[in-house]
Order: sequence, then structure tokens, then C-alpha cells
Amino acid sequence: MYVEEAVVQKALERTGFGKFNIGITMIASLIYLNTAFCITSVGFVISTAACDFQMTTIDKGRINAAPMLGMVTGTWIWGYVADIKGRKVALLASLFLQFAVDFLASIIPSYWIFVILKFLSGIGVTGQLSLIYPYVGEFQPVKYRNTVLSWLDFAWSIGVIIVALFAWVTIPFEFHYQRGMFSFRSWNLFVLSSSIPALVSALLLAILPETPKYLAEDGQRDRLVKVLTKMYISNTGNTAEDFKEDLMTCGIPSISELVCQHEMYDNKSRQAKVKKNKLVELLNSSKSQTKALMRRPYFKRLFASASIMFCMSSTYYSLMTWFPELFQRFATFETNHPGKHASVCTVSERCNANNSVIESVDSLTNLDPFGCDSRMDTSVYINSALLGVACLPCAILLPLTIERIGYRTYLIFTSACSLAVTVGFFYVRNSMENLIISCVFEAFTSVNTSINLCMIVDLFPTSLRVMASAITIFIGRCGSFFGNMLFGYLIDDYCTALILAMAAQLLIATIMGCAVPSRDKMRKIQGRPDVVVQK
Repeated sequence: MYVEEAVVQKALERTGFGKFNIGITMIASLIYLNTAFCITSVGFVISTAACDFQMTTIDKGRINAAPMLGMVTGTWIWGYVADIKGRKVALLASLFLQFAVDFLASIIPSYWIFVILKFLSGIGVTGQLSLIYPYVGEFQPVKYRNTVLSWLDFAWSIGVIIVALFAWVTIPFEFHYQRGMFSFRSWNLFVLSSSIPALVSALLLAILPETPKYLAEDGQRDRLVKVLTKMYISNTGNTAEDFKEDLMTCGIPSISELVCQHEMYDNKSRQAKVKKNKLVELLNSSKSQTKALMRRPYFKRLFASASIMFCMSSTYYSLMTWFPELFQRFATFETNHPGKHASVCTVSERCNANNSVIESVDSLTNLDPFGCDSRMDTSVYINSALLGVACLPCAILLPLTIERIGYRTYLIFTSACSLAVTVGFFYVRNSMENLIISCVFEAFTSVNTSINLCMIVDLFPTSLRVMASAITIFIGRCGSFFGNMLFGYLIDDYCTALILAMAAQLLIATIMGCAVPSRDKMRKIQGRPDVVVQK
């Protein structure tokens, strides 16, 4: 027996906002921190494992692109798992998968197996990125949903800082254990340790319930009322009987009916029938959901969200994973040419025919092409941590102002600023200027991506939310894979074309931000009574 979303939302509003909501947000933040750990840690591995794997720039690009390809592949998988088994089960499976494959990646000394395992890790991470926003959002009263979801970007920033500092502590600690074909170095320890947050997150998530809205859609009235009651008790300190009385006397017939039917309903017989036909129903539901998303008003929203996600992910995730490598190239150049000025392209291109004085990093390391005799410069770890620090002001400001400013203004502003600083890469003359530009870029693109993920929860009803999220995330992951492959192939020989391609994508994202509903229209979509939409 299907329970309408509006009924569940009204009942959820009566549970209040308190300890339960804060607790679930904290655990969700740890999961989001874990995704930052998994994605950004790859950037440190490609530089420090280059000697063991004998990697060229193209080989490094494959490792960076492997998790992104996994994200492309895994988006649909987790969407179906979430619809069949629930948001919580899908999240748990994605966390345990990521932990297992990252653990294996740290101990198997083979380049191609490492690439395959990072691909599988990407499949796990995309489940977390795809489902964490719907999972948290479906527990929140509408009044607090935007603010709560916006705080998740703060967790990402903290994750970026921690992974850089952890790499600084772990990777320079040189040791080498060799036994037969098995080899274990400091970078292996870093990869192994980076898998721990996924395990911790999964164990904490296991104590949380399934979302009320999924339980309602799945016909699990008994569990639905239990979850709502648990939320009410935790948030208010009152008893289950108080909650039952509140629902029965609230004056909303549909909510009173929910309680009455819960007491009369045989949930077990319903569950047996549901599970038997779940896959067939899901396939039919997917078709109807896709058709619904292709019609007004959802198509315009989906197209705008997916387009922005593709363009921002293509630039953000590619640069995020390549920043440590770029910082290392600047450090190497400035060590060999003290006092000389150089742009990002100067330190990256293999040859510079127009300048006979400034040599490329590659030409300076012909005797050591894989970095076996060199160590990662300390500035790389510091600069990478500063990227996360640069995100903190925006991450704190976002949840405090999102209600006043709205999604659309934020999306347009952050993508336009990202475009401006990307063009600024042409004018960088030293590592400090590169760091400043990189920090500004990281701060604005990170916020933009988080806002888009938050917005999906509000733009679509529960019946379309997972499908819309899956499509948007899928398009975004395609952008991530495209950007990383483009970066790996162009950075050495066609750096100027690379920056122009990134700038063009950010321009498209800025333009598409205009198609997003305004703040007042968004509140109308949310069904909030505190606004009158002006025509």
C-alpha cells in the first residue's frame, strides 16, 4: 500500500529537528569526507608510485581516470540497488566495496591490477556520492533541508586537508619491505590507511535506519512508523505514545489514517509479495520515470543540472587529482632554475622551442624519467592542504546564506569565478601565483558541485529523485572521466589547448546556471508556504 510523499513529509515535519538529524548529518559528513579521501589520494599516489610502476604521464593519467570510469559505470548500478534494497543498503555496499578494493590495491604490486582496483574503487565511491544527498535529505524537514545538505561540502574540505596532511606524514617515511614479488613501501601504507575511513563510515551507517520516504514507497508501513517514532523520541525527548497522539490529533486526515492503517496492516504478507515482483516492477518503474523526466517541467531542470554537472566535474575532478603532480613540477622547475619565471604550461610542456633558457621538467629528468632518485617536495603536501583550507570559508558561508541567496545565484556566481581563475592560469609566473589561483579555483568549483547535488533533492519528487540523481551523476562522471583523460593526454604537449577547453566548459556551466529555478520558484517547488512567487 503506497503512502504519498506529501503525507510522509507532513508526518516527518512533526518529528521536529534535533539530535537525530544532527547525528545522521555527522555520519553522512564522515561518508562524504571518505569520498574526498578516496578521490584526492590518487593524486599523491601517481607521483610517489611512478618509480615502482615505471609510469609515464599517460600511465599516470590512466590511474587518475580509472576511478572516474568506475564512477561512470557504477552510477546506474547503485541507482537500481537503492530502489530494490533501499538507500541504506546501497550505501553500505558501496562503502564495503571501496574499502575492500582499496585494501587490495595497497598490497598487490602490479600496475594494471592497481588500475583495475581503482576502477572498482570508483564504482564504490560513486554510490556514496550518488546516494548520500538523497539519504540525508529524506530525513530532513523542508525548512532545514537546504542548510543541512550544504554543510556536507564542509566535510569535503576537511577531507581534502586531512588527506594532504596524512600523505605528508606517511609518504616521506621511507621504508621498503620486499619478499619475493611482494613489495610494500610508504605509498602502499598511504593507500592502505586511506581505505580505513570507508570501513569506519560503514560501521557507523549500520546503526542508522532506512529513510522514511523509501519505506513509504516500498509499502513498509510498520518500519516507516517505527522510524518516524524513533526520530520523534530522539528529537523531542517525548514518548512513542506522545507521537501517536500527536499524529492522531494533528487535524490532518491523511496522517491520522497512516497511524490507523499501521495498526491494522499485516506488513509481512505485503513484504513477501513486494520482494517477489520487485525487479519487474523496478524495470517498469524505470521506464515510466525516464518518460516523466523527459517531460515538462522536469526535463528542463534535468538538462540544466546534468549540463552543469558535466562541465564542472570535467574541470574540477581532473585538476583535483592532478594538482599534486603540478605542484611537484613547479617545485622541480624552481629548484633547477632559481629566480626564473614560468607558467603552468612552461613547467608542464615537454619542450619550449621559443625559449632556449627555460628547459622543461621532462628534459631535466631524462636521467631519472620515473622519479626513482627524487622525492616529492614538501611544498606539495602543504599546497594540497591549503587547497582544502581555501574551501572552508565558502563551505561555512554556503549553509548560512543558501536560504537567502538561492541555488541559481550561487551556481552562476561560482561557475563564473571558476572561469575567470581558469583563464588566470595563462598569466601565472611562479608557484605562489599558481597556488593562489588553484585555491580560488578549488573553493568555487567545490561549492558549485555540492550545490548541484543539493539542488537535485529539491527539484524532483521522491518517485523521480533517485533516477534524476542517477542520470545527473552519470553525466557528471562522464565529464570526470573525459576531463582526466584530456588532462593526461594534453598537459605535456598541448597545455594551452587544455586550459582553453576547461574555460569553454566553465562558460557553458555559467550559461546553464541561468536555466535553474530562482529562489522563490524553488521554494514553491518545495511546497513551502513562506513565499509568494511573483510572475
